[in-house]
Amino acid sequence: MLPLFPKPYPDEILYSVLCRYHMRCGSPSARRTNLEMWGNVYGKKLFLPDNIGRIAAQIPASANLTAERFISDTTIFPLLKPFLPKAKATALWNDMANGNESIYNGIGFSRVFTNVQRYLRYCVHCVCDDATKYGESYWHRLHQFPGIYVCHKHGIVLTESEIDIADVRDDYYPLLPTASGTQLHFKPDCGERLLAVASDLDWIIQNSDRTRYYGDTLECYDRWLRVYGYRDHKGKTTHKKLAEALVDYYGQEFLSMFDAHNSGACSWTRKITTPIESMLHPAVHSLFMRFLAGSANEFFSKGAELKIPEYLPFGEPPYPCRNYLCEYHLQDVITEIEVVKIHATPHASFACPYCGFTYRRKGNIPKDKHYSGQIHIESYGFMWEEKVSELLSESVSPYKIARDFYCDVRTILDFAVERKLLPPERLIKRPKYIPADNPQERSNFAAQRELYRTRWLKAIAENPNITRNELRLLDSKAEQWLHLNDADWYEEHSPPSQKHHPKWDDNDDSYAERIENAMNRIRDDPGKPKWISIAAIGKLIGDGKIHRKLASDRFPKSRALIGSRTETLEDWQRRKIIWAVQDMRNRGEIITVFKVRHHATIEDKERKWDEFIAQCIINSE
Repeated sequence: MLPLFPKPYPDEILYSVLCRYHMRCGSPSARRTNLEMWGNVYGKKLFLPDNIGRIAAQIPASANLTAERFISDTTIFPLLKPFLPKAKATALWNDMANGNESIYNGIGFSRVFTNVQRYLRYCVHCVCDDATKYGESYWHRLHQFPGIYVCHKHGIVLTESEIDIADVRDDYYPLLPTASGTQLHFKPDCGERLLAVASDLDWIIQNSDRTRYYGDTLECYDRWLRVYGYRDHKGKTTHKKLAEALVDYYGQEFLSMFDAHNSGACSWTRKITTPIESMLHPAVHSLFMRFLAGSANEFFSKGAELKIPEYLPFGEPPYPCRNYLCEYHLQDVITEIEVVKIHATPHASFACPYCGFTYRRKGNIPKDKHYSGQIHIESYGFMWEEKVSELLSESVSPYKIARDFYCDVRTILDFAVERKLLPPERLIKRPKYIPADNPQERSNFAAQRELYRTRWLKAIAENPNITRNELRLLDSKAEQWLHLNDADWYEEHSPPSQKHHPKWDDNDDSYAERIENAMNRIRDDPGKPKWISIAAIGKLIGDGKIHRKLASDRFPKSRALIGSRTETLEDWQRRKIIWAVQDMRNRGEIITVFKVRHHATIEDKERKWDEFIAQCIINSE
């Protein structure tokens, strides 16, 4: 039993609780404490410790320190829960309670801990307040989470201690009031937004019972995106427009602090709005929620009750009457329409209740486009019929009526004959099409060819120094006929072309020089090695058609240079591994095969590079 086990303080991480227990019980070594609590000589992970139920089982029941309480109050599970599917969240809970060494891999934390800080962090004000209130200071849970730079409670920049996170499994380092460290640095204009991120993540932790799981979070995303017009009624999201709006709202530099603006784009918007196997960083979710709703609180509180906009392909009602005779002409008086889709295109009829005028439109037409543009008239309405009948009975000319009422005279005549206001003889009858009995025979081809050849040769003889373009302007008809029907003769008996033919050998030399300079720039570029590929070379020299040029026979030197100097994928990965080992060695980091693979960004599920990495580590010592 663990009778002296301390109760967790507010927002205390489990590792800090274990540190206080280690100090309180007076254990001679961390190994002894680990064996007592876990049955293993090593401690547990900082962010997702497993087998918590073993500790809870050794604490007296009167202390009310259950595995559920430890997971909810001293781990980051409440922060991850809204961004995990229910099945995975349940599996993670069980792994933390009952034990699972591969707890990180089982859930699939893609990009969650890519920007993990190296040292434990603390807030200097929190250290003083905790020491005053509780008699001792402790490590806060939220301060250790990647992406947190500011204390949400005091609004000051966190301080990085001298305790390496990699060492927490080997020993216990309680936070002392006299702790020393280095304050984090970032641009002053980022302070308010970093504080907002910390506040949002703290709200999610404190209100985990309201946030539910990722399915409910996705439903909230869907409603907010539809409200702001980033997702249409079919569920299609305009990711380009959304990414541009995010960059305008936060700025590239601020997004880069969270690895949320890679290669000049916010590619994560596609993952965050769709169900995926691996979750994104909760801080990125916080940025997205604040962009949509202003805060995580508003996002979850209003998102569940947010009304999804109605599908309105013709804009918000009411719609205007398009009848020139109506006193409500171009005024919004049509309140109801029925939308029918024909071959995925919306169609609707618009009927004015005051004049009966009915017209039809199709396609997605914004509201401001309804006051002009072409319409299909279904019915002119009772008001139009009454006024036309009245004018015809007064012997007003149908042509004058058509001009005044903005319609075709045939429409007036058809209506008048139908109502027996005019005799049928007044109808305008279109003449029937009668094909010609003797269509004109095509001129003899040989005669035409002889005619145009003669004209072409005569024009050349009369103008011996004429160019081909000038000759074309002189007799365009002969040039066009010969070019289409007698191309070989036309090329043989035309002036030589004045177009400049480049000297491919000279171009090949200069092109090869540009390619070599580009390859040297890629290879000598500082930082992580870049792939010396044809695509990278073409992008650097500004030639998007480099593949076509190299495929022709006009650039043999350039093709040979590319073939001898470009890298395969394996060559590039080998260079990245060598660079990663040397870079980590220069920075004084602890080098392992996993860390090198992660630093070099090499995906190696089959572990075929492990032996080479290990050899590089040995050679670098």
